[in-house]
Amino acid sequence: MTLMNAMRRLNRTSAVICLLLACAPRAYAQDIEHGEALVASAPESKLAGVYQHGQGGSQVSAKGLAAYHQAASQGDVEAQYTLARIYEDQDRVSFDYSKAHSWYRLAATNGHLGAQSRLGLLFEFGKGVAQSRVQAHMWYSIAVLNGNKAAA
Repeated sequence: MTLMNAMRRLNRTSAVICLLLACAPRAYAQDIEHGEALVASAPESKLAGVYQHGQGGSQVSAKGLAAYHQAASQGDVEAQYTLARIYEDQDRVSFDYSKAHSWYRLAATNGHLGAQSRLGLLFEFGKGVAQSRVQAHMWYSIAVLNGNKAAA
């Protein structure tokens, strides 16, 4: 990809995100400000293999979950996305659509393509958030603009 194409893509994505911020309810804007504060203080620590299974094989141990939370809070986008997936999984004790939404939103605003698409799904079906086809379409569009063809 050439530099000019990359700049155009970045400009389109920035325009869509600005539209999101202009149209988002105040609570969502506060979520994003909180996420930016977390990212601004992010150290270099990465997660690197702390996913630990519990006894049933489908649970994350308390230590593993704490490690994901620490890494996600320090700006690790993959940890933010993984936490959202953990909270979205109905087979887990930690299942909570509201928490999944919060972590997806943070990862999505930090550029994670999968999180942008999953956030669209939560809005489309009203899982953990008020159903909003406009928000769903917006997040799917952001994902597509960033190269996630599956979100189309």
